[in-house]
Amino acid sequence: MTRRTLPLVAFGLLAGLAAAPAMACPDYQLTGQPLTYSAQDVWVPQRHAIVAGGNVNLSQCGIGGHGYVITNPDFELNLTDNAPGYEIEFRVEADCDTVLLVNDAYAQWQFSDDDAGFNPRIRLADAPAATYDIWVGTFGQQTCQATLIIESFPGAGPAQPQAPSALPDPGNLTSFRGQNGAVLSFTVTGSDRGSVWGSGIYTDDSTLAVAAVHAGLLAVGQTAVVDVVIEPGQASYAGSAANGITSANYGSWSGSFSFPAAPAAPSALPDPGNLTAFRGQNGAVLTFEVTGTDRGSVWGSGLYTDDSTLAVAAVHAGVLAVGQTGLVDVMIEPGQASYAGSAANGITSANYGSWSGSFSFPGAPAPAPAAPSGGASK
Repeated sequence: MTRRTLPLVAFGLLAGLAAAPAMACPDYQLTGQPLTYSAQDVWVPQRHAIVAGGNVNLSQCGIGGHGYVITNPDFELNLTDNAPGYEIEFRVEADCDTVLLVNDAYAQWQFSDDDAGFNPRIRLADAPAATYDIWVGTFGQQTCQATLIIESFPGAGPAQPQAPSALPDPGNLTSFRGQNGAVLSFTVTGSDRGSVWGSGIYTDDSTLAVAAVHAGLLAVGQTAVVDVVIEPGQASYAGSAANGITSANYGSWSGSFSFPAAPAAPSALPDPGNLTAFRGQNGAVLTFEVTGTDRGSVWGSGLYTDDSTLAVAAVHAGVLAVGQTGLVDVMIEPGQASYAGSAANGITSANYGSWSGSFSFPGAPAPAPAAPSGGASK
C-alpha cells in the first residue's frame, strides 16, 4: 500500500516538521513496531504494551502540544481496509500523565493530552486505509508503562475524500519532500521573479509562483488556488520556454512536484526562424512545425550554430524536403569550438569557428563534413 497518497485535508492539528528547528523531532518517515489490522479487526479492541515517554520535547518541534516522545514512531499501523467507514480510535491507559501523537493518512499531526483523567484519546472520523504513525509519550520527562488501545466504532458511512483546503504559498516545495503522491492546494500569485528547473515536473526547490506561470496555470500577478502533486526525485530535468518563463535544465535532484491541472503542452511550436532564443537550454528537446526551404544560411553539419536558419538546416540534415511541412524535433546543444560545413540534400552549409550555442536533430544522420570553400564568416 502506498504511503500518504490521499489529498491533504485541513482538519485536526496542522503543522509540518520542516518548520521545526534543526533538532531531533518525531519523524513519520522512520519506522515503528508494525501493526496490521483492518477496521473490522479492531472492532474488538487491540491492546499493545509500550514504555511511554522519551527525550524529544514536542514543544520545540513546531507540531503543537507539550510532552516527551522518541524520534521514531512507537507503532506503525497499516490499516488495510475500512470499507464500513468506521471511526478509528487510539487511546492510552497508564498510571502516569501520558500524551498521544498520531501522524494520520493525510500526513497531518493529531495530538491529545488529557481526555479521560490523565489518559489521552484521538478518534478519527475519516480514517481511510493507509499508514498511521503513533507515538505514546509522557507529559513530563519521566517514563512509565502504558498500553495503546486501537478500537473502531460505527461511523456515518464510508470515508469520503474531502476537498483540500488551500495553504499559503510556501515559496518552494522542499518542506513537503517525501510525501510522494500527496495532492496539496496553495493560494499562489503568479510571478516571473525566481528560478525554475524542469518542465511538467519541476525540482522541488523551484519557485512555485514562477513554475505555475511556466505551466500555464497562472498569469503574472494573478492569484488563485493551485493544486500540486508531490513527486519523487528525478534523474534529470529538461528546461523549456513557456508562457514568458524560461526554465532551466538540471541533473539529479531529490524531490519534485507537478501540476495535475496544467494544460497539455502544445504538440509543436511555430518555426522560430533560428534557435538563438533557446540558447542555454542544453539537452532540451523541442518540437517545431517547419516547412523546409533552401533560402537562408546554415553553419555546421549535424551540429549547427543556433543562428542557422532552422528550415534550411532541416533540409540539409535530411529531416525535410524543400516545400515539405512537418514536425521536427530539435535538441538544444552547447556552443562548439568549430563547425564543419558540408553539402547534403541540395544544401551547402558553411564552416565556422567558435560559437555560443548549437542545435541538432535527434535521430538524423549527420552529413559527412566536406568543407566548402569560403563561408567562414557570418
